[in-house]
Amino acid sequence: MSLNILSQKKIRKMKAKWPKDSPEEYEELERTLMKKILQNKEENIKGTVRIIAGTAKNTQLAIPKNTRPLTDRLKTTIFDVLSSDIYKKTVLDLYAGTGSFGLEALSRGASSATFVDASKSAFKVLEQNVQKAGLENKALVIKEKVEDFLSNKDNLEETYDIIFLDPPYKKFSNRNITEIENILNMSKTMLPGFKVKNKKKFKGALILKHPRKYPVLDLELDRLLKIETYDFGLNAVSIYIVGDKNIA
Repeated sequence: MSLNILSQKKIRKMKAKWPKDSPEEYEELERTLMKKILQNKEENIKGTVRIIAGTAKNTQLAIPKNTRPLTDRLKTTIFDVLSSDIYKKTVLDLYAGTGSFGLEALSRGASSATFVDASKSAFKVLEQNVQKAGLENKALVIKEKVEDFLSNKDNLEETYDIIFLDPPYKKFSNRNITEIENILNMSKTMLPGFKVKNKKKFKGALILKHPRKYPVLDLELDRLLKIETYDFGLNAVSIYIVGDKNIA
């Protein structure tokens, strides 16, 4: 029985079995139990992360369990690079988890954000985060595997100015890089630079969060130009735009 759904009746039954001859031991057991109950009060949450700038600044976003959230330092670096390019842009947040990237973008002036995640617990938390930030009118939350979303021809017809991907680390095999390669090659076709050839129009950006030692330079990504990779401890972020070859 999970601690977060223990009834008062069950708690009393548990306490009835505790030793009565030592008040100190009884109190210690009670403190330990209450600590565990509080830690497990919300089974889907493991902490919070904040929106760091914009209209929803300092909104605390819940982090679903088994999710690696974007740190303030990482988000600051990404949005410093994007700068004014985020304003009135459409965003696609794949493997969204907390929704930290897409919600940060909306807070900073993006016109809309679509969040895709297959996890049932992450989906619920993400919907709550969108509501808490007051950004429901600009957000679309989709509960679906990213691979299925990208395989849907109707979805591929859509255009997004900025695409952010934070795949689970189990997908980053150094021996077989084709899985990540395929995901990026499918995602890139939704960037405006692949839809309309217009030199004056913003061609789009694709941002990949990955393990620092992952061989991103070995990925075969036609017409995606890697402009920079930023390292953050064990993690890294590579930023791509529509282009011809890697320069970083």
